[in-house]
Amino acid sequence: MLAQIPMDSIELQKTYVISDEEVYLPLGNMAFADSVVSYIPGIPAPQAEYANPEKALGEPDYNYYMDDSYVSLGCKGQLTLKFIDNGFIDIEGDDLYFFEIGPSVESFKVEISTDGKDWIYIGTLPGSNCSIDIGKSQRVRTEKEVYYYVRLTDLGDFCRGPTPGADIDAVGAIGGVLKFNLAAKVLFDSDKYELKPKAKEILNELGDLLELMPYAFIQIDGHTDGDASIEYNETLGANRAQSVKEYLDQLVNYGDNPLYIGMQTHSFGKRKPISDNHTEEGKQKNRRVEITIVPPDTFFVKP
Repeated sequence: MLAQIPMDSIELQKTYVISDEEVYLPLGNMAFADSVVSYIPGIPAPQAEYANPEKALGEPDYNYYMDDSYVSLGCKGQLTLKFIDNGFIDIEGDDLYFFEIGPSVESFKVEISTDGKDWIYIGTLPGSNCSIDIGKSQRVRTEKEVYYYVRLTDLGDFCRGPTPGADIDAVGAIGGVLKFNLAAKVLFDSDKYELKPKAKEILNELGDLLELMPYAFIQIDGHTDGDASIEYNETLGANRAQSVKEYLDQLVNYGDNPLYIGMQTHSFGKRKPISDNHTEEGKQKNRRVEITIVPPDTFFVKP
């Protein structure tokens, strides 16, 4: 499966109606945080039924205050979320939307990161349904940087009751990009760069998605494990990325359109491991092709 959401269930350019307010997210149901990195409840902490951080993942589903469809941070608690098959960039206007719910309006601090290690403070939000502009907060535009992590810290405005602290139902990317990590063992035989039949099935799914997002910019990066020389792995990564590009070129038929920016390939070889190269499991994770799809500016404008 190419994405966590089945291809036939993807709804791009979707508008959510929250308390009579319309929230437009260009990536639709693919715009939301996918994974919990950490959850540190504050003191006092929320009651157990409101302390499940996974309630902050996916689309907003809040109906009423005590329906346990959200997570409470607790007084000065902290929640860190990761976007897996998507990320976010700095576009014109707001870039992230936070669905903070409940009868109390509770403020929280927002930080973002590309790697979950180095954090950038981008501002404080007042609570309730609200959004933030990365560039305005930083006073500099960072359009080429893709972020995958968001960290929220409650500021202790309201520390009583069963749900103290900010109550988070969902976090969505307005300036969303798609990011797919394809395992090399699925795409290629060992040390080869010719696409396997299964790889073509997966890339056909990606082609279907690109038809819904015409004229996107596509970055294809080849990665290897830590075995062999730097030169060998750089070449292997480059050849694998090029094989993917050539196949996608056949599927995407708008290359001659002046609106089409194009595809780029790059090889990182073994320079950017995501796991331990001393174990076979780790090596398999490092052998991959990463595909980042950045929509054109027109895609971010509500139809």
